[in-house]
Amino acid sequence: MRFAQWLAIIFLLGNLHAPFMTDDVLAQTTRVASVAMHSEMGNPAANLDRIERWSNKAHKAKATFVVFPEECVTGSLNKSSIPINEIRRIVDEAATLTIPRLEAIAHRLHMTLVVGTIERHGESNKFRNSALVVGPTGHLTTFHKLWLPNKDEEKYFVAGTTLPVIKSQGWTFSVGICADLNHSDYFHTAAAHGAELFLLPVGGSGNDELIQNGDQTKQAEYHKSLHEKLMRKHAFETGMYIFYANQCGHSGNAWFPGLSLVVDPQGALVDEHLPTEGMTVTKASKKAIAERIKQRSAITTKNCLNSSGKEIEVRLIIESSDSSDASQR
Repeated sequence: MRFAQWLAIIFLLGNLHAPFMTDDVLAQTTRVASVAMHSEMGNPAANLDRIERWSNKAHKAKATFVVFPEECVTGSLNKSSIPINEIRRIVDEAATLTIPRLEAIAHRLHMTLVVGTIERHGESNKFRNSALVVGPTGHLTTFHKLWLPNKDEEKYFVAGTTLPVIKSQGWTFSVGICADLNHSDYFHTAAAHGAELFLLPVGGSGNDELIQNGDQTKQAEYHKSLHEKLMRKHAFETGMYIFYANQCGHSGNAWFPGLSLVVDPQGALVDEHLPTEGMTVTKASKKAIAERIKQRSAITTKNCLNSSGKEIEVRLIIESSDSSDASQR
């Protein structure tokens, strides 16, 4: 047989193979967008519009997962001078608008979104610092920040008691919020339950004295220096990719550094954006995760506590491919 005929046969077989590839094969890599988004304080409708615009941009960049900052739907109301009654109104407005809007975006774009917001805590005067997890089939779970780092946050919020490990679109991931980054037990426990990715919404502010004529570069570099070290450590020890998305710009009484960071399973910083509104879109590879898992020490589940000293439960959540419900166990 002539060489040209052999080439034609190989080409044909290659093209025929693609439709019969399994989901596992097709999902060996994915792209994750980390969005350093600006939030308008107390304006959920405008912030949801912004989330949709950034989701569209991430989709055009072929991202399957998107992580947005802490409290980005409502704005960081705990860092504002808004009266408590108005805060309740804003939180209630966000509760009405947010999940239906995120479900529509995730379904239309076939994406999995992790989005920070503030929610009511039952009938009490306190709130939850939350991250909504929404996949193509709908709302999968809501994560509540586990570690409240100071008295200001303890005044507003109740710490969460559940660490979710979620399966969506062929990947397993977990979620934390901001100060949860300081606690390696959360990362080790997520990895012990199979998490390949860890998505971290952040609303870290402060060090305003480093801002020069509106230029936040030095402020962002300072925040990066604090958080990159922890991300590298957790990623190297666990073999997970870690994605970090912090708010951007001035909102309420705070300046946010506009920072996106990504660390790979070897503990290397592989992507970053600062100090303006923007995003990174990073390819994650199961092969890279598997290679690090072979090298690292064994990972075990830790006895995790939240900032109130309460024990944390791990909840496994699997997105169904043919239903709007996610199974939990």
